[in-house]
Amino acid sequence: MLEIKQNKFYILIKKGKENKSLIFTEEKPAITKVKEYLKEGENAKNIQLLEVEIKEEKFEITTIPWSYIAMQIVKSD
Repeated sequence: MLEIKQNKFYILIKKGKENKSLIFTEEKPAITKVKEYLKEGENAKNIQLLEVEIKEEKFEITTIPWSYIAMQIVKSD
C-alpha cells in the first residue's frame, strides 16, 4: 500500500535499454534516484520526473524541469 502525502506523488520514468517507472511519495528520494541514474551513465534525455497532484476528482500531472532537478542535486552535494 502506498500512502499519498499532501495529495502529491512522483513518477520517475527511465527509458532506454531497460524501461522502468518508479513511484515515490516524496520529491527528495525521487531526485536522489535521478542522481543515481546519472552517476550510472544514463543519458538525461532518457529520464523524466513527473509530479502528480490529486485535485478533488482530477489528477494534475506536471513535468519537473531539469533546471529544478539540477538545482536540487547541487544542493544535496
